[in-house]
Amino acid sequence: MYKTRMKVFLVLVGLMFVGITVRLVDLQIVRGPDFRDQYEEMLRNTERLGALRGRILDRNGFILAMDEPCYDLCLDYRFMTGNDKWAAKERRKIIKAMGATKDEARAIYKRRLAATWRVVQEAALAVRQRKLQVAHLSEGEGKAALEELERTIEKIIRRLKRWERKAGMPVVGQRQVHPVVAGLDEAAAVEIKADLDSTVGAVVCPSNRRRYPYGPVASHAIGFTTAVWKEDAERYNLTEREADWFKRNEVNYLDGDRIGRSGVEKMCEKRLRGSRGYRIRRSGKIAEVVEAKSGQDVHLRLDIRLQRDITILMAGRSGSAVVLSIPSREVLAMVSLPTYDPNHYRRDRADLEADRLNLPLWNRAVKRMYPPGSTMKPIAALAALSAGLITPETVHHCRGYLHRPGRFRCWKSSGHGDLDLEAAIQRSCNVYFYSVGEDFRVGRLGRWYRMIGFGDKSGTGLPEERTGKVPVSGTVGEARLLAIGQGPVEVTPLHVANAIATVAAGGRFCTPMLVPTAEGGPRSVRRFLGVSPEHAAAVQKGMYKVVNRPGGTAYKYFQIDPPSVEVCGKTGTAETWPHTADLNGNGRIDPGEKLEGSMAWCVAFAPYGNPKIAIAVVLEYVDPISGGGPKDAAPVARDIIHLCQKYGYLK
Repeated sequence: MYKTRMKVFLVLVGLMFVGITVRLVDLQIVRGPDFRDQYEEMLRNTERLGALRGRILDRNGFILAMDEPCYDLCLDYRFMTGNDKWAAKERRKIIKAMGATKDEARAIYKRRLAATWRVVQEAALAVRQRKLQVAHLSEGEGKAALEELERTIEKIIRRLKRWERKAGMPVVGQRQVHPVVAGLDEAAAVEIKADLDSTVGAVVCPSNRRRYPYGPVASHAIGFTTAVWKEDAERYNLTEREADWFKRNEVNYLDGDRIGRSGVEKMCEKRLRGSRGYRIRRSGKIAEVVEAKSGQDVHLRLDIRLQRDITILMAGRSGSAVVLSIPSREVLAMVSLPTYDPNHYRRDRADLEADRLNLPLWNRAVKRMYPPGSTMKPIAALAALSAGLITPETVHHCRGYLHRPGRFRCWKSSGHGDLDLEAAIQRSCNVYFYSVGEDFRVGRLGRWYRMIGFGDKSGTGLPEERTGKVPVSGTVGEARLLAIGQGPVEVTPLHVANAIATVAAGGRFCTPMLVPTAEGGPRSVRRFLGVSPEHAAAVQKGMYKVVNRPGGTAYKYFQIDPPSVEVCGKTGTAETWPHTADLNGNGRIDPGEKLEGSMAWCVAFAPYGNPKIAIAVVLEYVDPISGGGPKDAAPVARDIIHLCQKYGYLK
């Protein structure tokens, strides 16, 4: 009985496998070519629908980046490669439409071929002329435009031939049109469309281009887009093994697509990009449509009005200014100078990248590392108080030097005399803080600096962010320098602004927010540094005296047009190495290829007693004798306080 059942079971299983095998043979071998033909026919009649990129807006809804409609001039791949079968098919169309003979059709096709190349070249020249904003292109610029057109066409052909080799068969892109001149305005598109009847293989397709209404204002934070690179496609695109054509059409980057290359454009690429759709035609009618999905908007916490006014205030200087909301740690402004206009990035790219001396593409707020100078003294004071090394009443005597006249000198050569902590902050006494560093040592003070954020990236999520440089060990001499913001420590302006916000908030640390977490920003990191209210109050009182008491390093500069709120601050003049760049490549540093001087700092928070905003300003390579933190940076910080009042951040 058991054997009979097993035989019946095996027979049934065998019949099932036979049925499956027959079905597979039918689908893959007998009817496979038909299915493949149907699939290819469907793809031939499929039109891609591009997606609009999401907008970037400021905290008040002002648009900082947007896609605006434009047109692309596209060419059929078979036209670009001179495909004989396609050309013969086009000649047959001419014969059928015009009743021409074969010889006449051949002549007409030849004229249309020449007309197409003429139209494409004229369009390339027109786009370059518009981008350069000139009445006429120079000979060199005209040649560059045509060379760029050739490179675009060659790139399309190489990519599709590479895909063909991988697939082992022709790919759908070889039967479609591809953009070769992008960003045509409506007038140019209308003019070209009027000429299309005399061309072959060309079509004008709706498209869009990225526009930045505020130009160079906040360009480092917003970022820019560029055409997709080969490396982008290799990194992000799905292969034929991973997804079918429809999924690849939705998510893959194609030639002519744009991708975020810096700033928020890169940071929030997934949210901003959207997904492509398609339209399938059968017998000349639309059979199926999947609409493209536009990218989602991103709302920055920046106030573009404040950002614009600070940019104007600092015009002509190199440096950075950061404004933070202390309660929320939202980034209200993040200025980096010199700046650039992302609307003209493609035009200006070579010059911008070649300027290795002024570094206009660098977001100084989060990328450039500076010695923070005396702005570190309030932080070192809070650390020493919390560690029990000093009290607010601890007094050190300043003779103008620490132990020996020739080493570890104070900026005031005659000395400050006896100073308690508040007075040491007020007068920015180096000797007092040399003593603090000497008692603290590098390891312990460095750990405290890392707790306040200097050992990490600043936390906005911007791809340009750099980690602060804080030592883990070192000599006693290095510890002394570390306490006054010199020697083995370098940080970004955003690091410093957030550290001052932490001091103002009584030791409550939180990473700055540029983009909400729900829209692509990182999660906030929060921690309490274990600071007592009495210790925080002592440091804050010292910073209050910097601005509001005679002898304070910023006092006389804040008495000129003083703000109507009580401000706490700290100035700093940090020594640094000269910055050089061999711009002409002659192997030596010539005049104009060297920047030297000190970094002028001023940090502040306001109002005293109820802090709402924190500010950090750094100006690069100032003359330390005629200027410095008090003279150069303090007036800028004072005027930023006025701007924050103007826009309601100090009510």
